[in-house]
Amino acid sequence: MQFRLLLGVSFLAFSSAAAAQQAADDEAIVVTGQRAQQERSIALKRDAIGILDVAAADEIGQLPDRNVAEVIERLPGVGVQYDQGEGRYVAIRGIPSELNNYTVNGFELGNPDGNTRKLPLDIVSGQLLNRVEVSKAKTADQDGQGIGGTVNLVTQTAFDFKDSFVLSASGQVGYQELNDKRPIRGDVSVGGRFGADEQFGILIGGSYSDRTFASYGLYPDDWTPIAGAARGAMPTNIKFTDYRLNRERIGAIASFDWRPSDSTELYLRGLYSKFSEDEYRQRHRLDFATVAQRNAGTVTLNPDGVTGVSTVTEQRSDLRLEQKEKSILTLMAGGSSKFDDWKVEYGVARAHNEVDEPNQLWQFRGNPGAVDFDFTDKLYTATPRTPLTPAGMGFRQYTEQDESGEEDIWSGRLDVTRRLGLGGESFLRFGAKLRATDKSFDANNSVYARGNAANRFTLEGLAGDPVVSKVASGKHYLITPVIDANLIRAYTEGKLGGPQFVLNADDTLANGVLADLDLEEDVFAGYAMANLDFGDVTVTPGLRVERTKLKINGFQLANGADVVPVSASKSYTDFLPSLIVRATPARDVVLRAAYTRSVGRPQYSDLTPGGEIGYEDNGDGTFDGSISLGNPNLKPYVSDAIDVSGEYYFAKGGLVSLGVFAKFIKNPIFTESFTLLDTSYGGRDYAVLGFSQRQNGESADLIGIEAAFQQQFTFLPGLLSGFGVNANVTLTDSTLRVPGRADGAAFPEQSELLWGAQLFYQKGRVEASLAYHHTGRALISLGDGLLTDQHNDDLRRLDAKASFAVTPNITLFAEGQNLTDEPTRQYQGGNRSWVTQNERYGRTFYVGASIKW
Repeated sequence: MQFRLLLGVSFLAFSSAAAAQQAADDEAIVVTGQRAQQERSIALKRDAIGILDVAAADEIGQLPDRNVAEVIERLPGVGVQYDQGEGRYVAIRGIPSELNNYTVNGFELGNPDGNTRKLPLDIVSGQLLNRVEVSKAKTADQDGQGIGGTVNLVTQTAFDFKDSFVLSASGQVGYQELNDKRPIRGDVSVGGRFGADEQFGILIGGSYSDRTFASYGLYPDDWTPIAGAARGAMPTNIKFTDYRLNRERIGAIASFDWRPSDSTELYLRGLYSKFSEDEYRQRHRLDFATVAQRNAGTVTLNPDGVTGVSTVTEQRSDLRLEQKEKSILTLMAGGSSKFDDWKVEYGVARAHNEVDEPNQLWQFRGNPGAVDFDFTDKLYTATPRTPLTPAGMGFRQYTEQDESGEEDIWSGRLDVTRRLGLGGESFLRFGAKLRATDKSFDANNSVYARGNAANRFTLEGLAGDPVVSKVASGKHYLITPVIDANLIRAYTEGKLGGPQFVLNADDTLANGVLADLDLEEDVFAGYAMANLDFGDVTVTPGLRVERTKLKINGFQLANGADVVPVSASKSYTDFLPSLIVRATPARDVVLRAAYTRSVGRPQYSDLTPGGEIGYEDNGDGTFDGSISLGNPNLKPYVSDAIDVSGEYYFAKGGLVSLGVFAKFIKNPIFTESFTLLDTSYGGRDYAVLGFSQRQNGESADLIGIEAAFQQQFTFLPGLLSGFGVNANVTLTDSTLRVPGRADGAAFPEQSELLWGAQLFYQKGRVEASLAYHHTGRALISLGDGLLTDQHNDDLRRLDAKASFAVTPNITLFAEGQNLTDEPTRQYQGGNRSWVTQNERYGRTFYVGASIKW
């Protein structure tokens, strides 16, 4: 079915291209706005040596994308994981975020999140960028990290504009559907070129957004096969939530350029972005079908397989108050100089990233008695016959978390290019790059339990008004009792460590050391490549060599009490060859074939030598124990990729492309768990020892096909000539081979189907766009077996924007986000009816104005 869809799209695209051929070279049309930027994106793609997709400046603004992740989601082969209805992590051609690379003007951006390589791209607003580039088949002068690709953010400079002075600003106010709040956004940039020959350029810009919104969710857990159940299984519990969030973004860019001569260019550039989030998370949970309850015979499933009753249950009320603050700061200096046939490019950069994430969590529990459940609908119900009052909910636990991390990156590069006398664009290029990363992460999570019977307290006097959780149209859930945030904070103040909030020293110690890490990672790279232009065929061979040196410190916790500092170091070298052949058999046709090798370094948390060792003395000289450790000896993922693509530029602003790709990946990483009998470890003899550690697996294969079509219908008469269309589709299949999975598994975050379509209009003073994007379901994480695998379900996004130019300098606009009120959904075990998440966010609307001079 999916391949028939692709063939149909390709046939339609080529048919439209043929019909529009008569307008292919109409140079009389003056193109501005959306169309000019789309043509610029196409030109960058066409001229690239490797395989490149680009979202240019006005394309970033023509749809209501809230951040860079949502901007590049509209490019072929890019899938996005959403958090609270907003794009965060990107997968490129089925490769998850942590295995890709992220740069600013070619320098590594790094990652504020403490122990991962996954960059949350919702940190960065796209409004101050010149363009976003996604490189899928890279040349040897690009970083080896990124087996899916590299996302490069290119910031604006004063030399990007036609006029010597530029001032642009926009502001907007919105309406958030679920909570009637008024989000705001705005940005401004100003700069220009000056000097006798306009050899100097300065540009500064800032952006701000503030959005308060709500989400409502349903979260069942642990679906277990049950005989007679209509869906073949039942979850152990149901949770429904009332989340209220405030997200604030502050961004800034600055650039200073000096071009003292035609042969020399110098620059200073900077990018800063800060993402802040305050979350109020109220959660109501009913445990009605746990293993213990089913074994005790207190769960009765009716003969219809969809209804029943549980007579012995537990209810939990949780309140989580969470703050997040993430920031990135990158400063760059560099330039280029030309000497006859030589060109030398040089630059240094400093990145500083931070994360600070404190939060508080209170939990109360009670026993409501009989709970009726009904699985008739996919979003099922479980309702106590006698709802608990606040007095029936006893305090159980309080946790106070404080996580923080910092990352500092120094990087420098030197690239030397020598033009060759073969004609055309032939050149030889060689160079070197150094990246030195210092990263630290400190996690603290203090746990307090209830006191003895005389000192226990309930939710009475600390509760707020009940909440109706609007999970879906026509499906509401009552959250009661509700914990009042102000009352419980005031009640807790000054009581920690006292008789009502008793410190759990063991859990607090474990939480305070096991996730901590401090590492140094240095990458030394050198490369050589050639671009041999033989007219209609260009051949680009290259070799990149990267030497990685890693030193990492952590802690091991023995039997919940003894903290032992541990450290490890590792060095390895990767040889990364590439060969790209680019052919132009006709003026408007570009064919590419590429072989490239790239790496994906392990997650920082996987590399730590720290972990937990637990044991019990059997009294006979042996112990029973369990060990869970990181693995500093992990090898990086290594991908050998084959790409073949064809592009037909049939008209100005017109493109049809079709490509196939395959990745053959070695050293995938998975968690290996096993049990040893009669063994020794760390000087102790164990009768039984359970062991869990991240290991390198066998291999993974990933194949796919991409197609894209873009056309501006300038050949149509009158008002119809303002229309255009942009569409793409990607089909991907993968096999991940790890022990215990005879048939393999899918690569995490790999969607079998991605497709999007955009109808746009630009004529006179009017511009408008309507865009739809479909991200197909994907494996999130591997469980112990197929039954416990977790998946994202299909996600569909419909957005629109329309603008009207009141004057050449002033434009009014309106936009709508998530117009279909699409929830995010997750499910378990490959069964889409085993829902583990259904979270709704509502629609958002904005009106605003922009000015440009």
